[in-house]
Amino acid sequence: MNKIAKTLGYTFSGFLVAIMGALGISEGVNAEDAFPSKSIEMIIGFKPGGFSDAMARKISEPLSEKLGQTIIHTYKGGAGGSIAATAVKGKPADGYTLVVATSLTFAFNPLQGKVKYDKEDFDYLLTMARFEGAFVSLAKKPWKDFSSMIEHAKSTGTPLKFGSLGPADRLQIEAVSKATGVTFIPLPIKGGANMMQNILGGHVDFGMSGGPHVQYVKSGEMIVLAASGSEKLNATPDAETMASLGYPAVSYDSVIAAPKGLPKPVREKLEKALVASAKDQGFQDLVTKKFVAIPPMNGAETKASIDRITKGMKAVLAN
Repeated sequence: MNKIAKTLGYTFSGFLVAIMGALGISEGVNAEDAFPSKSIEMIIGFKPGGFSDAMARKISEPLSEKLGQTIIHTYKGGAGGSIAATAVKGKPADGYTLVVATSLTFAFNPLQGKVKYDKEDFDYLLTMARFEGAFVSLAKKPWKDFSSMIEHAKSTGTPLKFGSLGPADRLQIEAVSKATGVTFIPLPIKGGANMMQNILGGHVDFGMSGGPHVQYVKSGEMIVLAASGSEKLNATPDAETMASLGYPAVSYDSVIAAPKGLPKPVREKLEKALVASAKDQGFQDLVTKKFVAIPPMNGAETKASIDRITKGMKAVLAN
């Protein structure tokens, strides 16, 4: 065989590739069928120790078992997940690199023109949770919900100090200001814990929270004025949503994606394993305890959700 291969001008390995090609056997197809044949890197778009990190690590336990490979966690926190998303976009679309970020990483950040990717640069695989995005205030304030807060501000002519976690909620409140004539003074605050301290200390009249407020609502110290999105909250389902109040809605989902162009067998295997892992009892116990549990959304559902959120964020920007 070596003599034949040399005669044809091939190395032995090249000769095998030629034979495989003649038989219609693709190296790529074999690699896809064998996927995964090595460890998978999961790049988390947030700092270690937070709840996104906890979810990524918890879902990796059943995921590793289902795929038969180790899941390696690396961190590229900052810019609302955009640093991680940018890094993953540049990776090969082979299924060995995943990114954990939020829906706004893909649906909002590109609209600001400050990132080098678009929502179409990714294959979406799973939405595993929805944060309890809500506007909250102290219970002792002279209002009981978002509408009565707006009415109080209008009747007294009092500006409202607003604790903001990022540009999305600031733009959302700007839209409310334009619709109602109420003046809001945004105060940028880093992190949920700092937000709780600012609300409890009376430094802001109300603020945006992704979940840390739940314990204070349960203790009676805080109230939920409204859910930030169009979906009811798990912990406080009686709270109105911004959508139901007629304002632009902003939802915060936890999403897992990969570089665009995954081979179909690889994408299907990853998606199936991720959705099953999100249904694992250990993962469900974690997200239910934190009131962020939702029925896991597969790739197509996640893509449709990202498209809807993008449309909503464009509406926010247009106001």
